[in-house]
Amino acid sequence: MKRFGYAALIACALIVGPRGAQAEDVVRITNIGHGYYAGALYVALREKLFEKYGLKPDVTYVKGGALVLQSLVSKDADFGVLTYEHVITAAAQGKNLVSVFNITTRPINNMIASNELMAADANMTLEQKILSLKGKKVGTPSAGGSGEKMLGVLAKRYGLQLPGDVQLVYLGADAPAYVGAFQSKLIDAAIPFEPAGAMLEQKKLGGILVNLMKGDLDEFNDLVFMGVVTSDELIRSRPDFVRKVVQVFSEAQTILLDPARGKKIMAAEFPEMEAETNERSYDLLSQIWSRNGRMTLTGAKKVYNFLQPPGGKAVDFEKTFTNDFLPAK
Repeated sequence: MKRFGYAALIACALIVGPRGAQAEDVVRITNIGHGYYAGALYVALREKLFEKYGLKPDVTYVKGGALVLQSLVSKDADFGVLTYEHVITAAAQGKNLVSVFNITTRPINNMIASNELMAADANMTLEQKILSLKGKKVGTPSAGGSGEKMLGVLAKRYGLQLPGDVQLVYLGADAPAYVGAFQSKLIDAAIPFEPAGAMLEQKKLGGILVNLMKGDLDEFNDLVFMGVVTSDELIRSRPDFVRKVVQVFSEAQTILLDPARGKKIMAAEFPEMEAETNERSYDLLSQIWSRNGRMTLTGAKKVYNFLQPPGGKAVDFEKTFTNDFLPAK
């Protein structure tokens, strides 16, 4: 019996051993570009938080939220880091995507401008600054993206036609593209993801014309802006898997918001940045990173109101944005 037991133990080891080596559950994540705003993702990767929960991250970086949305709809990804307009638009079209963790509660964009425009607009009101964009070339990450949508809100408020009065130039999500566009005089202003503004300041090519991230404009404050998004199907079939991923982002966000740890990790993630630029970028983004990942019905409806997405389907906000997978307090 002892010999049989020993042989059985060896057989079990051979069977369990390889499976144990493959015990990590692969989680496929699509991220918009490689922007500073997704700091929690980089913290999670560098601090091995996915592995802590038995997950193996497979991260893909794409240019634009539309491609992140496509990866979720086609099931090429389990989760996406995605801005509100794609989630809301998908819901209005009957596509069952769900935001499960709120990364930022304000825009990840500031309106930045060349030195010439900054000098001319130095003492202008917000209305005068927006009207000064008439006839100018303004860079945004993508057609129909968050930058263009917010520019559209401000343009409409002050009587500018978009497109028409402003020439839009689409430059993608990566900050260096905007620095190059200002250097070559391709654009006069832009509403890109930070740290484009911080890099522009560091290069002494321009600065922040309208600080949307500060929270001074009510319609762009306390939003469900950028989050971790998945499919309703994955939530129904693998709720524990979703809960683990949300736990990872929750822990990563806490580390990110600790300046003693977060700033150092972000500097390592963006080694091409000078220390001064990283310091400025961290200060800008730490204003908008969510403290607890929670979403509010008010924040969800606020982005819907200025987006007014096409599609015809009524948006069920409580199903489209959920706090159910956040760690218990």
